[in-house]
Amino acid sequence: MTILDWIAVICLATAILFLLSVTLFFILFIRAKKDVSKLTKIRTKNKKKRKRIIRAKRQAQKKQKRNILLSILCLIASLAFGAGSAYTIYYQASNLSEADQKAIVNGYYYLNEIENQLSDAADNGDEKTISTNMNTLASRLSGFALNKADYRISSEGQLLINRYYTSMKELGVNLSSQSLEVYRDPKQLETLKADVEKVKNNEKAVFKKFNVDEKSLAEQK
Repeated sequence: MTILDWIAVICLATAILFLLSVTLFFILFIRAKKDVSKLTKIRTKNKKKRKRIIRAKRQAQKKQKRNILLSILCLIASLAFGAGSAYTIYYQASNLSEADQKAIVNGYYYLNEIENQLSDAADNGDEKTISTNMNTLASRLSGFALNKADYRISSEGQLLINRYYTSMKELGVNLSSQSLEVYRDPKQLETLKADVEKVKNNEKAVFKKFNVDEKSLAEQK
């Protein structure tokens, strides 16, 4: 479990405890109210008894006020901790996990490097060097087959991330199967560029969903 998981669990458990306390103090408030009602109905001419009744009534009224106050305070605390738990869960559902963030950032640089290699090939660069570099990148992309979106993320977010991971894996498999001659053929290069662009569209969908700053990533290259 992550720190945020523990925060969500602790806040939820605390909210439940305070909610139970609300029930307890409200029951005590009802009892004190009944005591006040009973004592109010008692009539006696005996001064000592009347004083005891008045004293008991005041004590019951104090308990009544104290219990309703504690009940309200516990309710506020329960709502606060419940909101804290809900926000933590919402935050996890709408933000990338550390593992997903790392994978997507690495993927961004891999795709950019692939585009650079394809540009070099189009400019008649050394095919052997390009093929070696592309095979290295292909193996890294194929490794995305092991990646899966964090279960805490929203279902829509998981769908986008897993679609991106799948497309990265498929691109890696595709690149690893290419022969040296492909990097000499302009038509084949255009086909590979189109395949890369499809993956980048999936990447952009993830960036948009999770507000990833692509300009910041580009500046860090």
